[in-house]
Amino acid sequence: MFNRISNLLNSIFIKNIGKKIIAIAIAIVIWFVVSIESNVEKNVSIDVNYENLPAGLVITNVPPEKINLVVRGPRSLLSSLSPRSFIFTLDLSHISKGLSKFDIRTDQISPPKGIQMKGISPAEIKVDVDDLARKEVKVKPIISPPETGFEIAGKPEVTPEKAIISGPKSIVSKIKDISTYTVSTKGERSDFTIEVPLKTTDRLVKIDGDKTVHVSVDIMETTLEKEFRDIDINFVNFENLNFEPRGSTKARLAFEGPYSMIKKLNSNDIKVFVDVGDLKSKGKKLQRLKVSVSYPHIDSIILKKQEPKTLQIKLN
Repeated sequence: MFNRISNLLNSIFIKNIGKKIIAIAIAIVIWFVVSIESNVEKNVSIDVNYENLPAGLVITNVPPEKINLVVRGPRSLLSSLSPRSFIFTLDLSHISKGLSKFDIRTDQISPPKGIQMKGISPAEIKVDVDDLARKEVKVKPIISPPETGFEIAGKPEVTPEKAIISGPKSIVSKIKDISTYTVSTKGERSDFTIEVPLKTTDRLVKIDGDKTVHVSVDIMETTLEKEFRDIDINFVNFENLNFEPRGSTKARLAFEGPYSMIKKLNSNDIKVFVDVGDLKSKGKKLQRLKVSVSYPHIDSIILKKQEPKTLQIKLN
């Protein structure tokens, strides 16, 4: 009994085994081909081409640049599809000012042979249109603050002073000026002129003609004031004179000058004194003498305030 079963299995699985293997391989290939060629779906994103917008009009909203398609077809065909396989153009030749709505249908798009259109998104496109306007506006230069110790002298000059802009009438009518990109003053110590691009604050507004201007900036060193208090008043040329000052022998001073000099000026650089020798010539017991001040860079630094300017001296 066992031998009969064994012989039967051998006849089924072993006899003509080569032919059987070939048959199985053919079946697998057929299954694979059928599987590949079966219809499947795929999503494709394609460009929207807007054409024939009438002259004198401009689009003011942001209509979609792409639409999404759902297509169906053999797997082998879908694998070779790309956005360039489809063309979709929206004709704006009959559009008028205001908001227009366009229904988007699958029958408006011609797919490649063997491909079916199953769906499209969005199903509607809105296009808002306004009159195109042109206008001359002033140019406002934007200048960055100079480095510490320097300042902009006067008003920067712009050449040309005006520019032509164009865009939706509803936006252009409200614009009074446009600005330049920021002019950097980093490292600048003197007057300079630079060519700078113009910019608009709205993506729908364009600059017609020259898109740059020349900006001239005058840079000068900042003038600062610095005050000193309780500076000792010294007495010179007193020799053997016996005298007595009346009032405070401390001075209060304020100086004005270029930043680079004023910031370095300190009390050790300043000498405040009274020449007591002047008492001899006058011969009076009680006299008022001048308080003198000596300091560096006297040609560039100005003594703005001085207290006291004179001091009363008693000769004993």
